[in-house]
Amino acid sequence: PAARRRLQHDYLELGEDFLVRGIAYNPEKPQLYEALARLYRDKFHDHVRAAENFEKASRLPEHHSYDERFSAYELSYCEGREREAYDRLRTLYQRGEKERLPRLLNQLRVMEERLKIPVNERIIP
Repeated sequence: PAARRRLQHDYLELGEDFLVRGIAYNPEKPQLYEALARLYRDKFHDHVRAAENFEKASRLPEHHSYDERFSAYELSYCEGREREAYDRLRTLYQRGEKERLPRLLNQLRVMEERLKIPVNERIIP
């Protein structure tokens, strides 16, 4: 089991290196940043780096509509960055109905509780 975990970790690091090199040669491809963000989120459980890469993808042409939202979700799991995450989530909410997906509403609710936002100032009462 220990050897297997070590091999798995080595393969994940190879995947990370592959994507980082791919980005170096193709910095305009949001798909590479998205793939790296998913690797950090799903395999390394590194929410800071996942948020950063979803954010980078969201700034590029041809990015997916969810990149900015996923960046805010990941940021909400980062200790010490709760207020920044809440502000981003709130900005997305204020863009309109199209952005008000169940997970966004849930994350807003969680962040309002965590930040102890006064009830009369909450988006989600």
